[in-house]
Amino acid sequence: MEESSQESGISQTNNENTHNSSQAIENSTRFETISIKSSKSNTNVSTSSETQINISDTTPLRTTKLQEVAEYVELEFNNGGNNIRCYTEEEEVPELPNDLVVGDDNSSSSKKRGLSSDQALEKLVEVASEILEGHQNHFPISTCIKEYLISPDSVLTILSSNLLIAFYIFGTLKSELYQIHLTTILIEAILILVIFILNGFIYTREKKLGMNEINKRAQNILDQLKQSRMDTIQDIKIPIVPSLTVAKVIRDGIVRIFPTTLLVEGDVVEMLYGDVAPCKMKLIQQESSNNNILESGQLFKPSFFSDMTSKEVYEQHIQNKGRYQFVLLETPWANSLKSALNQERPDTVIYKQAKVLQNIFLYRILFIILALAIIINLLRYKISGNENSDQLFEILVVLPIYAILPIIPLAFPLLWLIVRSFANATLLVLFETLQISKTEYEDDEEVDEFDAEAPPPTKNVHLDTGALWNKFRYLLTKLDGSSLARSTNLFESLGSTTVICSIDREGTISSPFASVEQIIFPNESEDIAVLDIAEDPSTSFGVQFEDQDWDQHLSRLKPLGLNLLLNTNCGVLKGKKRAEQHRKSSSLHIRAKTKPARQSCLCRLGKEIGFTDDALKAFAKRKEIFTVTPCHPSLKQRIRNDQWEMPIMNSSIYEEVEQGSFQLLSDGNIEIILDNCSDYWNGQGLHVMSEVIMNKIYDFYENSIINDMQCIAYAYRPINVENENKIPFLLDSPNDSSEICIILPSSPESDQISISEDDDLSLSQKVRLERLKAGQLEANLHDFSFDGSTPTNQEKERFYQEVIQGQIFLAMATFCHQPKLDVCNFIEDLNSAGIRFVYFSPTDERESKAYAERLGLETDWNSCILLSSPDKIRDHLREVDDIPLHVSLFAECTPEATREMIKIFQEYGEVVCCIGSALNASNTHTFAVADVSVAMEPTHTRAQTKNGVCHYNGNNGKGQSPMALGAAFTTLPCGLFMHYDTSLYALTDVIREARRLINCLRMGVAFILGCYLSISLLLLFSYILFLPPAFTGYQILWVTWIISPILAFSFLFNPHEPDTMTTMTVKNIEHLKDFKRFVLYWFLRFILPILTCLLVFLGCLYYLDDNRDSNLIFGFHEKNTWLRWTNKQQWIVIYSQNCTLFIFVWYMIILSSTFIHRTLSLKRFIPFKNRVWIFAIIISLLLQIIFTTISLVLGPLSLLKNLPYYIYLIGFLSPILFIPIQELVKMHDKKEYNRFQKRSKLEFNTKLGMHSPV
Repeated sequence: MEESSQESGISQTNNENTHNSSQAIENSTRFETISIKSSKSNTNVSTSSETQINISDTTPLRTTKLQEVAEYVELEFNNGGNNIRCYTEEEEVPELPNDLVVGDDNSSSSKKRGLSSDQALEKLVEVASEILEGHQNHFPISTCIKEYLISPDSVLTILSSNLLIAFYIFGTLKSELYQIHLTTILIEAILILVIFILNGFIYTREKKLGMNEINKRAQNILDQLKQSRMDTIQDIKIPIVPSLTVAKVIRDGIVRIFPTTLLVEGDVVEMLYGDVAPCKMKLIQQESSNNNILESGQLFKPSFFSDMTSKEVYEQHIQNKGRYQFVLLETPWANSLKSALNQERPDTVIYKQAKVLQNIFLYRILFIILALAIIINLLRYKISGNENSDQLFEILVVLPIYAILPIIPLAFPLLWLIVRSFANATLLVLFETLQISKTEYEDDEEVDEFDAEAPPPTKNVHLDTGALWNKFRYLLTKLDGSSLARSTNLFESLGSTTVICSIDREGTISSPFASVEQIIFPNESEDIAVLDIAEDPSTSFGVQFEDQDWDQHLSRLKPLGLNLLLNTNCGVLKGKKRAEQHRKSSSLHIRAKTKPARQSCLCRLGKEIGFTDDALKAFAKRKEIFTVTPCHPSLKQRIRNDQWEMPIMNSSIYEEVEQGSFQLLSDGNIEIILDNCSDYWNGQGLHVMSEVIMNKIYDFYENSIINDMQCIAYAYRPINVENENKIPFLLDSPNDSSEICIILPSSPESDQISISEDDDLSLSQKVRLERLKAGQLEANLHDFSFDGSTPTNQEKERFYQEVIQGQIFLAMATFCHQPKLDVCNFIEDLNSAGIRFVYFSPTDERESKAYAERLGLETDWNSCILLSSPDKIRDHLREVDDIPLHVSLFAECTPEATREMIKIFQEYGEVVCCIGSALNASNTHTFAVADVSVAMEPTHTRAQTKNGVCHYNGNNGKGQSPMALGAAFTTLPCGLFMHYDTSLYALTDVIREARRLINCLRMGVAFILGCYLSISLLLLFSYILFLPPAFTGYQILWVTWIISPILAFSFLFNPHEPDTMTTMTVKNIEHLKDFKRFVLYWFLRFILPILTCLLVFLGCLYYLDDNRDSNLIFGFHEKNTWLRWTNKQQWIVIYSQNCTLFIFVWYMIILSSTFIHRTLSLKRFIPFKNRVWIFAIIISLLLQIIFTTISLVLGPLSLLKNLPYYIYLIGFLSPILFIPIQELVKMHDKKEYNRFQKRSKLEFNTKLGMHSPV
């Protein structure tokens, strides 16, 4: 053992030098690289071995438990080094792989050690802080104040308050007796001024908080980064999938796998062929001075070295062992941070509808009422014949102010703040509750599961009242840097969503790893047989053959089953139970970029074929061999980035211990497997690989690829050894974990063969056939022999080169990304809800359609658009029809084109919810464009989450992992964060709740506006009849600020409607086109209550006066003006106003029951199901009784005795007449609403644009 270690250059640990007498770790892990100079010769073999770094100054790996979720293994550097923690989700890491250690700057290694973790942290914090500092000063507070002061409602509020104060001064000087209403006018002016200041504070505060909350979130992430640092946790089992952008960055001389958002300018990154550049980077040349630059998003492949021949590329690959070092020329996250901070989301539907209402009420209705009030009162003054000018001020100034006071939106800023905070708190608490709940999503008992129009299933969860209250209070009073409720308009956008865009696949709407779909293998008739396979959790191993007669092929499947069980490292050989889809980890990704299928473990399929654990105990793994071909001819025809993959083969040498025989088991890309197979197994025996069977296998492979599948081929060969079946360098170190890497050169035939577009065969296929005809693929199954007990390095290398040749083809498996559980049903249910699901695919049309078909999307004509030019789509929409807005599949999408298409959706009124991977760095820009974004965890990041959003409180004080921090950086503009194992039905549940809240909000606003307009109209009628004002200013403020908001706010607690998720929502264009119809509805619904209140007011004025003086009723226009009323006259008016106010509040309480639902009658939607509304009406009545009592307690209560009983009857029983009118209006509105729903659904389901035959 000692001699072997010295020959291999394996460094031995020295226990005597171990710091603090800690137990040392012997690191014998190494990676040998064998280069083969010629595929035709076994000579000219050279070897290179990585420089070994002595890491004897380490303490043992310590295993600690974190939150009882996963095991973490710590490796501490004692000599002043930074801590490293290596962890995997499924198994312990015995030691830090030597492939991840780079020599120090003084060693002979040409590899660079990169930045230190402290340097990288300092740079990232510095760049981010500079960007944040510049953005915080972008919007000064003075601008907010100026905007508020010049708004029309602010000008009217200030003018009204000042005029009321002026009248108070004027009236005080002119009045002879004490006038109560002068005091109330002063109070009213002060209240209006206080409300104005409060609204100004709310406006500027919310504006500032909305601008700064994303800065706050970014600063929170930076603070957590400073706490966690970049040197604590190293995940060496990160899945390599397109939706997870990571890079191998060298920090502190250690190769770490980090999210690209944690890289900084000056970092040294290791790139493999097939990797995508996270930003602009420069190759660190070793022997050349060429300025080789990779641009952001550019794929790194051999053609990058355009000035080098295939031979030079091959030799350089050997020299670098497949790992090329680049230095970053910029910080990747800088541009993403800028785009997140400068996000320009469209105004929400609610905001635009509010703007329409504001324009109508402030610029039309308000000035119409003001003009009418002035004209009516001016005529009143002239007609009365009163020559005293004292009353002119009040008639032409105070009374018009009272008339417009309800129209000025004094209560809306505070009411909106409360409603929005409550709604967002409800959604956030609900989302978190849904994620942690273990109950299943179920359909309602009354829903037919076969009904295509049935709403999506829901989860019966109970919201914690305490958590809801705390979240509401937090959103109401503090800066929210977690959910971005202000800047993302969370509940408004979710409740109005019309399009859900998926910009990722792996780990979001599909499993991150591909699942096996088919197995193909040769049969006796020189043809191929195909068996379909399906995931089935109900079976013993979670997977089964769909063909009932699959066991007829058992003889062909047995060698494959053994390969699947042995050529993996998922722990199945250690007795681990594997009943779920899982992956096999491999050091292969350190040397080459692999597709997700290479990480999918099929040991369950091996068990299904019939192998037991006892059958595997006879085998012992002796060596693992990686074979790569950086210059394979097949790469010349792979132009698209998503199809580019370097052919790789993974082989394992196993010894059958009892018999002492050796076997080689291989899996890999079909090209490299076929290149090294001379025979195939058909279940009966070995047959020479012929052109016919080779072409059939390859044709099936090509057809699978274009149908969005990935393929892995499997091969085998026995290893016959002379000298009693012994391989000395394998037997001497049975636990040797070193790996062999073989780099194959380009085939000479590839440069001599030309290919055209009309050829049926690919270049690699032609090369393989030429080699087949030349006998170069013939079996090399001679017996190996080794002279002496210690073979030379040359003998070892010749053995590894020859042992991978002459293999026997067993089978090929096709893999595809199947949708996650419930995804297909989720998409179908979205259609019922009027929400279009759109998938942006980076692959070409045929591959995209194949995956879309698995999702359940339509794949017929006009169902897919190639996104290469968004401007052409704009032209098409403008000049032809709206087909692109009805398409659910876009192919060949780039992140830039995807963002433009989302903007196009928004330009045409769609409200876009974007879902994507939380670890795909390119998603940040897209997240910032969509109306609302939901980040989905493609794999467990171990991020602590609360209320659906990343919180950065640290893991037991030790900080977050780089994956969690990377996800936080990427999802900076996102409003929600979805856990990896959360069903997408959680999103429909939240949308359902948001729709309910928006519907309640709309009905609440309609009710409030109806109340406010009714007050103005009632005042105008009282002016027309020459009466005193029906309400004083403080009474108007009482109703508009207290009573109406209480009743309207209770609407938010309405129960769910069964059709919430089966109705179409409005688009974000052409708002309130039917406003005139709604004005008519208001008139019909409120005119009787207004006239009845006017009648009550008139009756009170008449009967409360013992003298029944008509002058009192119609304005005292003979002798006394209102500034010279007697004490009795003043109390008569005050009593009349308060009685009228009480009746008005009673009417509003009754009418509020008809506003709880827009179209359903009181029989079908019983208002008493809303318990909060019941509480609200009780509170409103109690408050009104208290208010009336306080207003009248100092007056002559005996006046009330003068009111006849029929005044009370008219006041309290007249709602019996109101209710039928309310129901008739709602019936008419229901007809119009149903027409809108039919038109919207027809438009939604139209697929052919304006030429649709539908």
